[in-house]
Amino acid sequence: MDDSFRTGDPADLRRSAADAVTHQLRQELLDGTIPAGSRILPKDLAERFSLSIVPVREALRHLEAEGLVMTSRQRATYAADIGIEELAGVYDLRRVVEPEFADRSVRLATDADRKACRASFQALKNAVPHSAQFYAAHRDFHWSLLAPAASPVIRIVLEKLWQSVDRYMALGAKRLPEHSTPQYIKAFNEEHEAIAAAFCQGDADVVRALLTRHFVQTEAAMRKMFERLASNRNANLENVSAGRQKADR
Repeated sequence: MDDSFRTGDPADLRRSAADAVTHQLRQELLDGTIPAGSRILPKDLAERFSLSIVPVREALRHLEAEGLVMTSRQRATYAADIGIEELAGVYDLRRVVEPEFADRSVRLATDADRKACRASFQALKNAVPHSAQFYAAHRDFHWSLLAPAASPVIRIVLEKLWQSVDRYMALGAKRLPEHSTPQYIKAFNEEHEAIAAAFCQGDADVVRALLTRHFVQTEAAMRKMFERLASNRNANLENVSAGRQKADR
């Protein structure tokens, strides 16, 4: 038996450390703890996690492959930015892919699939809003609508889209308080509950229509969020400029 990778070997420990760092940083990038566009210093991460620089750099390479971080020409690492162009691309693809596979899934779904859909919605409803568990449950719910007809390859593709969506949601929750109010969360849950109910009732046409409307409305809300954030940023810049001019007088 080849024991060259038995637990405890340096290579194995490096992989375990890199996996742990990847998981933690992924959560922080998705929930906005690490803001989009901010610089990430591997040395600081190594100190934070009490590790050498090797597993930290490996973790950052994994996250770059997922599109969550980017490396500049000067080899500096940043949390990948999110913008209106990416938003449009994400929702264009979601509108094409997800309603189609959900339609197929409704027609193929078994009792076990419908049970899984109900359970995933309940997990989403019970999760603390905008927590790591909330975002994971949100992705699981949308996958439950597609799983009977989709392959693991489809999930790999969609996970990248869903991660982008998580980042938009987290940005709204952190910057705009109304995105975390009980009323907002209630409306969010009711929208997903209606989709789950149609899926479990076997109504493919309604599922397709509700999902499409969900994506259109969500993209519109996200666009408004970006517009408000841009307006707030411009107002802050104008206030700073006015303050400097007043001080110079």
